[in-house]
Amino acid sequence: MKNVILILIVMFFVGCSKSDPVNGDASGNFIGNYEYAIASPLGFVSKYSWIVERRSANVIDLDMTKVIVRSDGSQTKSRDLVTEVEITDAKKLDFSYINMNGRFVQVSVLAAPEKLTVSSVALQGDDATHLKWYEFDKR
Repeated sequence: MKNVILILIVMFFVGCSKSDPVNGDASGNFIGNYEYAIASPLGFVSKYSWIVERRSANVIDLDMTKVIVRSDGSQTKSRDLVTEVEITDAKKLDFSYINMNGRFVQVSVLAAPEKLTVSSVALQGDDATHLKWYEFDKR
């Protein structure tokens, strides 16, 4: 009887762990095409487009494009691909990558119906750029 009680206690503490893996496939919470745009007081608009695709259960790929449109109509486009991002939380995703400009980028993503809320920090040497939380709308 003591062994049964000990096993139940161990199972209780293991079952209540905050680091439980995702049950099932949570990639559906993140996949889709998302867009976000912000205008600068300096006269340009930054347009972000993310395509998030399922690679396998709880693993996604991200195709992230940024287009800067200046007031004269000229554009600058950059694109980053991040593959095989593992989903360990059904509603929150944290990942990092090296972008096309050689900057180390850390990203946090919160999933909601029809939206992704994104924050990132890009580092290059001593220079850091922090993007506050932005809401990407699903199209």
